[in-house]
Amino acid sequence: MAETALAFEKRIRISTIIFALLSSTGILLLKFYAARISGSAAIRSDALESTVNVAAAAFGLWSILFTEKPADREHPYGHGKMEYFSAAFEGGLIALAGILILIDAASHLHHPDHLYELGKGLKLNLLAGALNGLLGMIMLWVGKRYQSTVIKADGIHLMSDLVTTGALTLGLGFVLATGWKIVDPLLAIGVAAFLLRTGFKMVKSAFNALLDAEDPALLEEIVKQLNELDRGPIIAIHDLKAQAFGRDRHIDLHVVVPEWFSIKAAHDLSDAFAHQLFNSMGKNTQVHTHVDPCNQLYCSTCSEKECPVRQQPFTGVIPFTVEGVIAHEDHG
Repeated sequence: MAETALAFEKRIRISTIIFALLSSTGILLLKFYAARISGSAAIRSDALESTVNVAAAAFGLWSILFTEKPADREHPYGHGKMEYFSAAFEGGLIALAGILILIDAASHLHHPDHLYELGKGLKLNLLAGALNGLLGMIMLWVGKRYQSTVIKADGIHLMSDLVTTGALTLGLGFVLATGWKIVDPLLAIGVAAFLLRTGFKMVKSAFNALLDAEDPALLEEIVKQLNELDRGPIIAIHDLKAQAFGRDRHIDLHVVVPEWFSIKAAHDLSDAFAHQLFNSMGKNTQVHTHVDPCNQLYCSTCSEKECPVRQQPFTGVIPFTVEGVIAHEDHG
């Protein structure tokens, strides 16, 4: 049953990115047609941005096919990090599109293009933007639902494309009403600035993930699950480290147990706790635990009633916190 579910999710992710590739190609052609009949630098900048959507979808399809490969001897943590390379690649393309648009728009500041069928071009471009927004919402939902960084990044970009198209439409509507053609290249420059900012943010986020930067949202989720588990005699958790490789998550943590437990009892306890965390976090999670003795340092928060080495009376169990579980403790 689990294999069937995984195969279904894989088909959904691949089908979504193929659908995005085909749809983005059609929308791109519509935008370039709108740019050609209108002669607008702003609409041309919007069309140039859409080339990124097509390139990103094509690269995204390859990266998803790559990340779906199971872990092997050479890649024991799987291939999920390729999704971050894809997100960085898309961010770089967005920034490059911003630079190209900036160059094109700057060259028309002193001699704005002659605007032809601007009204018709605006309607077609707005339609293309609306289609991009709808496609973006679908991809954002699929990306979150089926845990795909590539699809989610594409969805965010497409949603931002709707925003820029809407802003351009308002600005060019002003040009249409007033005849101030100089506003056209200024709008294109505004689009370029927005794309540069978006692209650099995506690249930075992807690089942070590739460098295993701390993920506050993931840590919060883990701590929330830890506090809902049956911790039994486990006294504390520390040195927790978590990494996300695409959809796969890897969690390493130290569990503190009463020092008088036998090796087998401590192992069974930590193993059962790791299994609980695995079940609560989802099937794409690996949990590795290391057992530490209490060394009589946690007596006031240890609930073991029959402890033969207790030094202080029990006052109560302390809930897990992010700061507590990631703290490094030396247990010798």
